Parts: sequence; structure tokens; C-alpha cells
Amino acid sequence: MQKGFSRFCPREKWVNKNIEIEDSLYTELQTLSENEIDASINKLIDACVENFKIKDNTVIYYKKPENEISISRSIRLRESMWNKLETLRKEYDISIYKLINMSIKYTLDNN
Repeated sequence: MQKGFSRFCPREKWVNKNIEIEDSLYTELQTLSENEIDASINKLIDACVENFKIKDNTVIYYKKPENEISISRSIRLRESMWNKLETLRKEYDISIYKLINMSIKYTLDNN
């Protein structure tokens, strides 16, 4: 990679999937994308997955707000991020849709 461009991810295949995302989390990402960060919602979700770590084999669940709805959305992630989710799914027996919501929540809460 050329100097000066190391902040960008290397080119790789992007994969489309339909995933249920909690509406309030999606709305927060949408607000960030439209007002603060020069990135699409898909790229923000991809960054959330990349940022997400399960430390010391400990998974911290958060309680979904009582009236929260999850809406099926078509999202695109880099193939390496889908592979990461698949590895976590197998290791911790947590669905991919929950892992994605956890990664978004984790990133929003820790930034």
C-alpha cells in the first residue's frame, strides 16, 4: 500500500446479508453517517464488527429495551468481518444478528 493511505482498508470482497438490527442502534448510526462521519451505515457497522472484542472469553449481554423493535436490513460487510462473526458464532454459540447488535452497542457506548 502506498504511503499516506494506510488509514484505508485493503480492498476485499463485500458480502450482502439481511440482518435484524435494533431500530434505535440503526438510527444512531444513521445520525452519525448523516451528520458527523463521512461513511455509509454499512461501513460504520463494518467498523463496529472490526472493533468488537470478547475479552477473556467473557460475553456481556445487554438487555434489549422493552419496546425496542428489530428491523431486517440489508447490510454489506467485508468478507473478513463476516468470517470474524462466523468464528465468534461458533465459539460462543451466539447468533450473528445478536453479535452485530452487540458490536454496534459496544462501539456506540465506548466512543
